[in-house]
Amino acid sequence: MQTLSIPNNSEPMFVKRPWLIIVFAFLLLIAAWTALITIAVKHTPERIEVSAPAK
Repeated sequence: MQTLSIPNNSEPMFVKRPWLIIVFAFLLLIAAWTALITIAVKHTPERIEVSAPAK
């Protein structure tokens, strides 16, 4: 019977694939902007009418 050998991966995943850090950062940035815009749209300030100055 043959046993499966598990490779000894002592390095973290981000060390082997540094581009994942950049992808993760962009996804986090997109999520933050989406949340910020969603909150801003839900809580818009009330509109104040400004009349033109008299001449």
